[in-house]
Order: sequence, then C-alpha cells, then structure tokens
Amino acid sequence: MSTPMERAVVLRSLSCTPLVCTRFFSRSARNLLGRLSPLPKRHRAIANLHTRSLLRHHLRAISTSSTRPSIQLRKHFSTLSPRAIATPPTQPSPEVVGADDEVAKKLGFEKVSEEFIEECKSRAVLYKHTKTGAEIMSVSNNDENKVFGIVFRTPPKDSTGIPHILEHSVLCGSRKYPLKEPFVELLKGSLHTFLNAFTYPDRTCYPVASTNTKDFYNLVDVYLDAVFFPKCVEDFQTFQQEGWHYELNNPAEDITYKGVVFNEMKGVYSQPDNIMGRITQQASILLALFPDNTYGVDSGGDPQVIPNLSFEEFKEFHRNYYHPSNSRIWFYGDDDPTERLRILSEYLDMFDASSAPSESIIQPQKLFSKPVRIVEKYPAPEGGNLKKKHMVCLNWLLDEKPLDLETELALEFLDHLMLGTPASPLRKTLLESGLGDAIVGGGMDSDLLQPQFCLGLKGVSEDDIQKVEELIMNSLKNLAEEGFDSDAVEASMNTIEFALRENNTGSFPRGLALMLRSVGKWIYDRDPFEPLKYQKPLLDLKARIAKEGSKAVFAPLIEKYILNNSHLVTVEMQPDPEKASQDEATEREALKKVKASMTEEDLAELTRATHELRLKQETPDPPEALKAVPSLSLSDIPRKPIFVPTEVGDINGVKILQHDLFTNDVLYAEVVFNMSSLKQELLPLVPLFCQSLLEMGTKDMDFVQLNQLIGRKTGGISVSPLTSSIRGKEDPCSHIIVRGKAMSGRTEDLFNLRDRTRGARSAMDIWSIRNRWNHLCLGQTLWVVSQGCKKGRYTSLGARALLCGMQNGSRDRDDMEGVSSVQLFSCCLVFTFLIEVVLSLVGGGSEANQVSYSQGDGVSVSEEVNRILQDVQFTDQKRFKQFVSQSKARLEARIRGSGHGIAAARMDAKLNVAGWVGEQMGGASFLEFLKDLGKKVDEDWDGVSSSLEEIRRTLISRNGCLINLTADGKNLTNSVKFVSKFLDLLPSTSPVNYVGKAANIYDTGYELNGSAYVISKHISNTWLWDRVRVSGGAYGGFCDFDTHSGVFSFLSYRDPNLLTTLDVYDATGDFLRDLEMDNDTLTKAIIGTIGDVDSYQLPDAKGYSSLLRYLLGITEEERQKRREEILSTNLNDFKEFADAIDAVKNKGVVVAVASPEDVEAANKERSNFLEVKNVLD
Repeated sequence: MSTPMERAVVLRSLSCTPLVCTRFFSRSARNLLGRLSPLPKRHRAIANLHTRSLLRHHLRAISTSSTRPSIQLRKHFSTLSPRAIATPPTQPSPEVVGADDEVAKKLGFEKVSEEFIEECKSRAVLYKHTKTGAEIMSVSNNDENKVFGIVFRTPPKDSTGIPHILEHSVLCGSRKYPLKEPFVELLKGSLHTFLNAFTYPDRTCYPVASTNTKDFYNLVDVYLDAVFFPKCVEDFQTFQQEGWHYELNNPAEDITYKGVVFNEMKGVYSQPDNIMGRITQQASILLALFPDNTYGVDSGGDPQVIPNLSFEEFKEFHRNYYHPSNSRIWFYGDDDPTERLRILSEYLDMFDASSAPSESIIQPQKLFSKPVRIVEKYPAPEGGNLKKKHMVCLNWLLDEKPLDLETELALEFLDHLMLGTPASPLRKTLLESGLGDAIVGGGMDSDLLQPQFCLGLKGVSEDDIQKVEELIMNSLKNLAEEGFDSDAVEASMNTIEFALRENNTGSFPRGLALMLRSVGKWIYDRDPFEPLKYQKPLLDLKARIAKEGSKAVFAPLIEKYILNNSHLVTVEMQPDPEKASQDEATEREALKKVKASMTEEDLAELTRATHELRLKQETPDPPEALKAVPSLSLSDIPRKPIFVPTEVGDINGVKILQHDLFTNDVLYAEVVFNMSSLKQELLPLVPLFCQSLLEMGTKDMDFVQLNQLIGRKTGGISVSPLTSSIRGKEDPCSHIIVRGKAMSGRTEDLFNLRDRTRGARSAMDIWSIRNRWNHLCLGQTLWVVSQGCKKGRYTSLGARALLCGMQNGSRDRDDMEGVSSVQLFSCCLVFTFLIEVVLSLVGGGSEANQVSYSQGDGVSVSEEVNRILQDVQFTDQKRFKQFVSQSKARLEARIRGSGHGIAAARMDAKLNVAGWVGEQMGGASFLEFLKDLGKKVDEDWDGVSSSLEEIRRTLISRNGCLINLTADGKNLTNSVKFVSKFLDLLPSTSPVNYVGKAANIYDTGYELNGSAYVISKHISNTWLWDRVRVSGGAYGGFCDFDTHSGVFSFLSYRDPNLLTTLDVYDATGDFLRDLEMDNDTLTKAIIGTIGDVDSYQLPDAKGYSSLLRYLLGITEEERQKRREEILSTNLNDFKEFADAIDAVKNKGVVVAVASPEDVEAANKERSNFLEVKNVLD
C-alpha cells in the first residue's frame, strides 16, 4: 500500500500522473471537485493497470502488476486497479427514479430524504437501516460505471497503524470467501473499473466499480463479506503477514521485522516530505498541529511504534468500528435501486445497533494561544552541500470547528488565487526569491474535520530559514492589504467553474469522486447532499465578488484564518546523513534485546512459526475455495474491442483526425508536432523548453500578464513531449503535443463577450469564423479549457508518461504544477484559436490560414496567439534557473520515493531507442544534465537561450503537423541509431530497494501473440505477488512487456531484498513450465486481461488513445487479431512463453535503486555483481 503522504508515482509513468494521472487541477480546484483531494495517500495493490493502463493496452499493450504506488494524496490509498480511466459524461435521458418507498420499508430501510442533484443529473435518496442505524446514499442516474462504497469512522488512538493494517487484512479472506486473498482473485477475473481500499486519518473506505452489473454485484458481495466477517480477526498469521512479525529463519541468525505495512511505512518515513507532513499532523512531537485529537497520531503507522500493536488490540478495533451502525454506504449508477437495498439487507439485518457512532466521533482540536516551533532531522544522503538542504513549512489550523461550505469555498478560491498558477502572487514570490528550490505544504487542505493551510520551501540554506518565514508572512500581509488583480480573479473563477462543470475525474469513476466528496462531510454527521451541489455557493461567491470587490471578500479571510491565527506550527527539517543508519542501528539494538530475552525454546518456536507462515504463504488455496469467489464467464465478454470512430481528413495540408463521440458538449483537441529533426544534444532541454513556452514572458508582457491572458482567453495551454517505441521499427514515435479542451455553456454571454483590454466582438465576427470552420465544428458555445501537464519529469518510454500526464490538469504538493483556467468562446472559435496556436508557432502560413476577428483596438486572435507562443522570449535567466532547480528537486524526490521508475527507465534506455530518448528527457541522465545545467545557465546563458530558440525553430513546423479532435458529432529523433554508452547501475540512499531486470525477448525469435497479455498478467498476479510481495515482504512486484520494443521487464517496489528478488525473476520460466491451471483459473486470467484492454474511458481519452494508435501504426485488424488471441489463450501458450522469458534470466540487464549496504552485501555474495553509481548528492 502506498503511503500517507504520497501522490501518484506510478511506476514508469513519470511525466505527469495517472492517466490518472494524473494530471489534475490545482489542489484547491480538486478539493472543490472532490476529485482526488479526498483520496487517501496509500494504496493496497494496484495489481492491474494503474496510471499506465490506457497506455499499456492502447499504446504499449502489456503491463501488469501486483502492486503500484498510488496517488500521493493526504491519506492512505489502497488502489488495486482503477482500470476505468473515467466515467463518461452523463447523457441526456429521462429522469431516473429510486426504489419504491414501501419496498424499502419491507427490506428494513426508512427514507430520510430525497433530492434531484442537477449538478450530476442524479436522483439521490438517503436511507437509514431501521435495525442498525446504518446510513445509505442511493444515487441513481444513467451512468453505466456503477460504484459502491462502504466507509467506517476509524479514529486511531496511537501510531501502531491499526486502521492501515486492518484495511490490508480484511481483504485476506472472509466467511463466504475463505481463500487467502479473494482481492487478488477478483482482479484476475473481474471487469472492475475500480477496486480499492483507502485509509484516512479518521476513516477507512472500501469502494468498487464496474460497468457490468453481474460483476458489480459480485464485487459488492465480496466487499461486504470482507468488512463484516473477515478471517483476519481469527487468523493471527494474516495479522503477522500484513502488519508485523518477528522473523527468524535459524536460531543462530539475527531476528528481523517483517510485514507488508511495516515495510511500506519504513519506506514512507525515509522521505523528508513525508516526515514533514507527519510532524505537522502528529502528536509524536508535543506541540504539533493536532496534539489533542486523533489526527495527532499516524493512522498509517510509525515503524517504531507498529511493533507495539497486539493481535488483541487489532481484533478489538475491528469489533468496535466495523459495524453497520458506524458505517456510511454509497451506491451510484444505472443499476436497480431496489436490488441495492436487497443486497444490503442480507448483511445489515444480521446485526443490532451498537454504540460505535458515539465512540467514533472525531473531537476537534482547540486552537493554540501562541505559535509553536518544531525542529526535526530527516535522513539525507552523504555528500553535496547539506547546508542548503533544509526545509521549512508554516502550518495553520484554520478554525477549531468545521467551516460552513460557503466559507470553505471562498478559502479554496483564495488558495487558488494565491498558489494555483505559476503567476499566482504567493507562489511566484516564493519561487522567485531564490531562497529554496520548490514549494512544500500545498496550501489549503479541507479533507478532514478542521481545515489547514500549509506552505513552505525545500532546498533552503540553513541561514535562510528565518528569511523564508518572514517572506511568507510579509507576502500574505501584502495580499491582504493590496488585494488581487481582477484578471487573476476572473481566470481563477473560470478555472474552478469549468472544473466543477466538466467533472472530468480522470482515472476515477465519477461516482467515486462524488462519493468521496459527499462522505467528506457526511462522515462528520453533516448533510451528505450539500457537497454535491456547487452551483448556488459558486454563484453566491461570484455575486459577492462582483458587488463588494475581491479585496473585501478575501482580505478578511487572510487576516482571520492566517495572519491573526495563533495556531501556527513552524516545522524546520534539517538534513542528517547519519539518521538513517542511526535508525537502523536502533532497530537492530531493539531486536537484539528481544532475542536476548528469549530462551532456546522461544527461539526454536519463533523459527518454527517463521517457517510455518512462509509455508502458508506459498501454499496455494484449495480449488473449492477458489471456486467460491464469484467470476464472470467468457460468454460475458464482448468479442470485439471497443470501437472509437475515427475520420482522417486534411486541412490546408495539415492532417486531422476526428472522433465523433458524445462529450457532453466538450471539445477535446491535440496539436502534434514532429520531433524527428531535433539534435540529440538538445533532447534534455525539451521538458524545460515546454515549460518556458508557457511560463516566460513575451516582448509586450511579463509571464504574469501572459498567464493571466492564457487563463482568461483559453483556460491554459499545455505542451509536452511524447516518445514511444513502434513495434517492428527501430526509430521511435517522437512528438511535441499541445492539448486543449473546451466546454459549451453561456451562448448569450458569447455574443456579449468583451475583453476589457481589447474591446468587444460582434456576433457577425464570430459568425464569420463559424462559417469558415463549420465543416469541423458544431457551432455551439464552448468553454475553452486546456489541461496543464508536468514538465521535467523522468520517463522511461515517454509515451506512457505523457499519457498519464495529459489525462487531467494537476498541481503536486511539491511543485504545484499544472493549472487550468477557462474562458467562454464558441466551439468554432475554440478550434480556430487552437489552429492559430499552431500557425503562430509555425510562424506563418498563407493568409487564408490566418483567421482573425475584429476587436476594439484592431488586435486579432492571431496576433494574441503569436504573442503567447511565437513571441515568448527565452531571455529571463533568473526564471529559467528556477525551472532547473525545481525540476532537479522534483526528480530527486521521486528517485527516493519511486526508485522502481528510475530502474525501469534505465533498463529501457539500455534496450531500445525510445527508452534512451525518454531517459535523456526524464531519467537519471536528465538529473545529471540538470546538475550541470544550473552552472551553465550562470556561465553561458546566451548559449542556453540560443539552444531553446533552436528547439523552437526545429520543432514548431507545419511539416508533419497533426491535429486530433474529439467531440460530439466531429514522430523526438527518428534517426537515433544508438543506445547510450553510459548506462550503469543507480543506487539510492533508501532503506528499501527497487529491483529491476529486463531483456528484449524479440531477440530470441519470439513473435507477439495476444496470449502474452494474459501470461504477463498471470505472472504478476500469482508468481510475483506470492514470491516478491507476500513471501519477500516487498510492497509490490510486477512484470511489464513493451510489445513495441520487445522489452520484458521485472520490477519490485519498496523491496527489503535484492538478490532474492532477482532469483525469483530468474525462476519465472520454470514457474511457467511447471504451471498447472484448470479451466476456471484460465478463464479468470483471460477475463481480467480483457478488462484491462477494455479500460473504460472518457471521450477525450478514447480520442487520444486512437491518436496514439494511429501514430504507432496499430490498425483495427491488428487489435481484433490480438483480442482473438487473448480469448483463445491456453495452457500451452504459458509453457511456450517460458523459453522467451528465459532471455531475461540469461541476457537480462539488471538495475537496482538500492541502499549502499544492500549493494555491498550483494557484491560480496556475488563478486562485483553490481556496478555502483551515486546519483543523489
């Protein structure tokens, strides 16, 4: 499971997150949406496709895993496989109805209230179970992506991690499903679009989703049985496996700690950002943000405290809190509302009411009478200038009681104004100060009972700590006194309103996003309907701003909740290169004392128990237990792949792809530029070039004005690179892609649209544009919006990273990138604008291509766009150096927390051209480049600036340009011939390892067959899950087959082992040869694979997937062929694949991100097996 202070790392998807990924709007906008901000920061096991799912099955074709790191949010997030990229917009349809009241009464439910929620076109009914008091929200609409979730208030009293361990454990078998892990069996043979478990600081949530009704109810039943009747409360070995236990293989050896959660949290506590987050939240330091309530402890578990947890306490926690009376239950979608209640009644009627609701109430933290300060050390690698690696963060608890929704909305809006874009004043001031490398804290957080505001910098000099604190306070005072620019207010309002109205939930089903939004208040006994209704609060806020002015609205909020708020905790983090070794020494000393206290009989018993637990882990479930888990049959699976309509056309020599899909009046557009002619030495500059295009000024305006113009006129423009292998070709697919989206809305406003700086546009002007482009557009009014994406991240195959980054706009806590805004235009005008972006970047074209319209001062759209992109000046040396420092800080943080991604990128770079290219722009090679670039910017800025101009001249051209449109009714260097000569191993100063091994299996003569999808998935879900995760204690282990390049990779995540894991990889061929599989197991494997291939997608994702297939030459005939091969997979295919996979064993490249101690031990055992390169200073 991932960690309490993580956001999505997602394996090799490192350019922006999750199909997820990623990425998203600013944190404040996400909070308003209830998008991802309510999601916890830890996941159980994304055993399918996480952020790479779409890319893997529509682009790279195969990727499976027994676990994935999750989206780094604020709680513990346990995502098994959000295969559904998103639920589509709700289509117009007759009004839906709920269950009959009389039928509900007969089933034991009383209707409390009922409302039609216009914002999500749904009828919501709140029921109460008469016998237990359980509350159920039944939301009915026409969304086929059905969602169920059950949430319990689970406030911990200490940091032993009971909620986290229990969340892992309840899914390890139950009364009706007595196998070891029905969770894993579900992901093997289900069409689930979401299969998760989340642990928050005060609640635990178990959601599932599926578009198949039969499958959906199967999932619901397994989950209900798991939470109410789990085996773990009777099975001590499950507690040991998932929580913690002493391990002793031989009485003569040292005792060690093992346990999935224990090992996970050791990894979490090794990251400085995570440590800071915990300090501000926890009571382990007396004067912290929450010293007096449940938030003062870590629900995920502190590795130093976890071993204090007893099995009796574990069982009692379940008995107290996992009760219907203490639950909130959610159903959503197009299934029968009565059937929902019938399923629930079978479980709830087995219980009586309990006192759990009163015992689980979250008590608020009272505000401090004076600020406090905390100084803590964090483990830092040796070398480098440690004096400049301090962190400081100011943290306010905003109120001692929950805020009303109107105040919360205003504060979220204020947060976006201050921090939401690169031009936002508070963010700009901090980053331009030169006092730190990147922002930490993330701003406003309203996920818990009481909201907080946290802000600071990392990469700070020891001498500048006080300067940072003063800068933050003075900046906030200035904002309260001077207010905000009206254009900034307009752009922020457009961003937030568009985000709410579009409700693009990325990798999460819409019903899940709505559930988390509602539960965020419901769990505190507040109205569950209110968080779903944003229209009136938003209109009221807009009216207040219009009437009183933004300063009158926001200045009092800054003064009351921040400047005059004495509940301030300042946290300073100091780097300590000895802390990690000291912590390990403390752990070893404690274990020595444990062993010294044991008799010979005790040691013999512990050795026996260790072997007994391992035997249980390695013993397969009996066939009868496996058959108990409900599964679909092959007859439930459609024979044909999901069809995306694609029309290929031509406009003035520019090729255009059009996808006629219902998008709820949203236009999604991509403009693609060929990167084939770019010099190799310029590759590492491409991510920074993309960032510079949008975050530097032009001849006429600085970058603040430019960002405001983008926000008001377009809602934002994103620019990112895409690189991937193409099967059968040596040269990679390499492009720069500009993305945008737009949404219809206020037609009347369109004809009165006025740019305060440019004058008015007439209806005739717009009509002339519409006529010119009516063969492409619907002529409807649209909101123009573009999604921000991450820059300067590391990628393995850039395509997967790009895809993940482009699904949503986002702002990470550490870098706060990717913000979207919105401005009203017509659909025709939207497309015209995007085309003009292309033409302006190209630098001209015929007059016929220059579409303009009258403005009060005669300035055309073309001229504005030319200023935005063609006229961007690469002259701001100071700002560009900020980009370099920020990129370096982000990449170093991700190496420490996501080392498996670096290992994967390194292996790809060794084995194929696209991998090498991607690694130059985002992996360890990119980090080396950034280290040198900072110095070069100081010494040869003219040279750097000239290189950026050369990239623009080379890349931005109409030659090879491609446009992709999705709406209702509507190649990096391809001559790169070599792989980097400087590829070696990459260690990390981490207490856990990330171990990878890969080879090109096409070199063995293997020819791709769709059965490889099934086989790879089965290897991850069985062999690697059992040997690397369950027995080995790693957080995750998985395999990945890049069907375009032929590279087959093994990877592990947060792995306490190194050589042992490599031995497991090498034994995979023998595992396949010895494999015995009955028809039911094979069918589950096939169905689970089809579920991955048929990932549910929003129209924009469908259109973008089709674009990627087009670029990579994947035809519909090939897709059909692969699907037939998947469906006809047999046991012999598994055994034949063993010879191909032996190439990894015999010729594979090994890359491990590992601690020096483990590398040294490995090289002692196998002489000079690993060559070491230290990447982190």
